Amino acid sequence: MSPGAFRFFLATVVLVFHYSSFGVGHTPVYLFFALSGYWVYSMWTHKYESTRDPYVTFMISRIWRLAPVFLLCSFIALAITMILPLIVTPQVPFATIDARAWVSSLLILGYNTASGVPLTPAWSLDIELQFYFVAPLVIVLLQKRPALAVGVCLAVSAASITLFYDRAFMSYLPWFVAGILTAKYPALKPAKPLALGSGAVTLLTIAVFAAVPALRPVLFGGAHHSALYADYNPLLNIGLAVLALPFAFATVSVRSSRFDRFLSDASYSLYLVHWLPLLFLSHYATQLGGLPAPTRVLVTVPVVALSFVLSAAITQYVDRPCSRVRERFVKQRRTAERPAPVGVTY
Repeated sequence: MSPGAFRFFLATVVLVFHYSSFGVGHTPVYLFFALSGYWVYSMWTHKYESTRDPYVTFMISRIWRLAPVFLLCSFIALAITMILPLIVTPQVPFATIDARAWVSSLLILGYNTASGVPLTPAWSLDIELQFYFVAPLVIVLLQKRPALAVGVCLAVSAASITLFYDRAFMSYLPWFVAGILTAKYPALKPAKPLALGSGAVTLLTIAVFAAVPALRPVLFGGAHHSALYADYNPLLNIGLAVLALPFAFATVSVRSSRFDRFLSDASYSLYLVHWLPLLFLSHYATQLGGLPAPTRVLVTVPVVALSFVLSAAITQYVDRPCSRVRERFVKQRRTAERPAPVGVTY
């Protein structure tokens, strides 16, 4: 599978997770983190490292990459949450947005831990942005003392998971490091049989959990999930992501077409914008939850279609124009030319 199509597929899985009881929502995010580590290393060594003030250029470019689509979706989410209720009373009141959530709705940082944030999927952007701040340092350490750097990263991550569980960026560091190592050591890129086997085993595992009655409560949750789901679904998502890593890393070697690059960009828009119709429906159309399953599907299909249309429009008219200006900014700061890595532009 090409890299853009795979990223768009992952964003679609997140959409399905939010619109159904299918509990495979964090697996795509973990894979996004791993792919981010890969592309950040590739871009740092082939592009940012040869610019004036590399770290400053890198951070400006990375924030610029996230900010336009995030701010657009964040402002719409805030309008649905804060302004729309002044006009039309919601059936279910919105949660109170605290001061930290207001700040995070503008700066991204802190979104994972703020209370009442309206654009729920943006929690991962907080993790991603924190990774950007330390990524050049991690890359330098891995280049000079790879074994020591990996050990330190794993120790820091283990301590973070113990102390903060999933509330701190360091808890997710192994996913990013896995991507960096795959980019640094091309021999780690999986061969085609391993990649295909990885994808097949991942799908087979999901099928087994869906088919076996004793395992179904771990895979399917929804608003009224079981204790088994709460206890074991996080582990299932981690396991599925580990199984799928070889397939994910195999996609980066596939050359992208123009349409595939569009899909790659649209995956980011879809990841955020699909939440907006759901945010509205969950507070203004709660009666949908009581409809028979076939009827709910009929109602959901046009809402999902709207999400895809909005993601395409935002990508075409907001994200890509901003990215073109960003690329010109980076190019103006280049001091040497290096061949770009094969794959999707990140």
